[in-house]
Amino acid sequence: MNCAFGGNMAGDDHLSYFSFGNVEFGSWMYWVNSFVSWGVVLVVTSNLYDGQRKFLPHRYAWLRKMAEKRANTIMVDHIPEHLRSDAKLAEFFEKIIPGDNNVKSAYVTKDTTHLLHLSTQLKKDEAALHQAKAQWVKNEEEGKGRPTMGGSCGGREVDCIDHYTKEIQDLQPKVAEEREKVQKEAEQVGGVNLNNGFVTFNDRMSAEVALRLTGITADKSELILEPPPEPSDIQWADFTQDQTARQGREILGYALTVGLYFAYMPIVVAVTNLADVIDLGALDTVWDSVAPTLGLQIMVAFLPTFLITIYKFCFTLKAAAWAQHKLQAWYFWFQLFFVCLIAAIGTNVMQFTDAMFTDPFSMPGLLADTLPSATHYYMNYLVMQWTTQALVLTRYIPLSKFKFFSKIFSEEEAKELAEPEDQDYYGLGSRSAQFVTFALIGIIYGTMSPPVTVISCITFAFMRLIYGYLVVFAETKKPDLGGVFWVTMLYHTFIGLLVYTVVMTGVFYRRGNDAGPMLISLPSIFYVLWSMRRFESQFSWETLPFQELTDEATLKATKREIKGEYMQPEMIKG
Repeated sequence: MNCAFGGNMAGDDHLSYFSFGNVEFGSWMYWVNSFVSWGVVLVVTSNLYDGQRKFLPHRYAWLRKMAEKRANTIMVDHIPEHLRSDAKLAEFFEKIIPGDNNVKSAYVTKDTTHLLHLSTQLKKDEAALHQAKAQWVKNEEEGKGRPTMGGSCGGREVDCIDHYTKEIQDLQPKVAEEREKVQKEAEQVGGVNLNNGFVTFNDRMSAEVALRLTGITADKSELILEPPPEPSDIQWADFTQDQTARQGREILGYALTVGLYFAYMPIVVAVTNLADVIDLGALDTVWDSVAPTLGLQIMVAFLPTFLITIYKFCFTLKAAAWAQHKLQAWYFWFQLFFVCLIAAIGTNVMQFTDAMFTDPFSMPGLLADTLPSATHYYMNYLVMQWTTQALVLTRYIPLSKFKFFSKIFSEEEAKELAEPEDQDYYGLGSRSAQFVTFALIGIIYGTMSPPVTVISCITFAFMRLIYGYLVVFAETKKPDLGGVFWVTMLYHTFIGLLVYTVVMTGVFYRRGNDAGPMLISLPSIFYVLWSMRRFESQFSWETLPFQELTDEATLKATKREIKGEYMQPEMIKG
């Protein structure tokens, strides 16, 4: 319709024949498209609700099959001083939970600074000994002797295997002695006992009742209860942080994130301009279309590393999977502003941000003036993803690591050392934010330029093939949150849909022959806001309903097996 009835505003720009670029200002086509925009809103909203309904049985099945160790355990933060011992914490929860013999065990995190140093050094020496023995096997195959170390600057060479064996023999009794010392001190309330820990119950019902308790003490900041991560995924260093220092680091973390927001665009522009100055002669026309998106793609690839570095240094994350979820939330906002809305932001982030907060009613007009002319850019951006995602399929980084380690270790050990892939950019959090961004490009720009929708669908079909293979057959399984990333993706799509309604309302206001198309589109903004609020309150997905805890399907479900204990590794004997 844009091509046939738009008025040929695009002129010689043939790629714009199917987009709003070919529709004259004041055309009756904007009346038609105002109803089309409502159709997009209704279809997307319906699919989001339908996706969540289809997700719920999978979520409940995941919760039913949760390993008993994890299902029967709660994580406790902000433990008051008078309860900071294993015995006192267990006694407290035994009293407040109805019934008898509810608590199986309790563990309060210990200050193990010296023990951790010794045990870490012991693990390093054990790993070095293992590597030295593997190297010896390789040397024997090549007719060489045992591996040695030292010998430089006049020093004496020593046998690696003998050296690390002696180091291990010296450290083992020191580790055992320090562990006994910490355990003895931990019997007293306070002292080495810190303000967080875990309580494991004898049955799941008791754990679920505990998780849903409110008003446990008069101070609402005490005894914060949460479901625990998998033991193997816990970042114990976060549990031992000083509370005062934690608050200071969090403030610093937010400041660095805001600083990254304002510094990001100048860096993108600099990288893009650097690409533009390259002259490829006959291929310069092709390069001119690729260079702008290439600069953005490079920065998009590095941004997760910047963010996760800030979060690991400044925030208390407690588990790697939770770190990925935090990355997903923040990375999405960066993608929304600096990918989906980059044409509106331009080169002045400060001016755009100031307008957004001081004059929000100007945003529809600003977006309407800038985004319709950027549809070619997003076609190039989506097409570039075909190459980017194809490179992901090759797994070239794990392959390179495998080739390197296989020179020293066996193939099986080299494979373990090469995995997993980089979790900054290829982790579940980063991928989830990227996938939503690709979908939002199709939603936000699809009405203004239908070819964007077609290219977006092709992109997702291509990615379905790639990740359908990678996740199932190639990559290692990661600690699972049971669909938390999925629900966050749906919510982020709602946010993108809200942006779409604002953009379309602004476009109809700027381009329509009167206020009619804009007035038709305007209520869709409030409909999306209402749908978002209803979406958050309608579905109970975080925990199993109590009636599900005792039904036959839950009791007979085969439970997953997990590794590790809810105890600091250095405190575990053996």
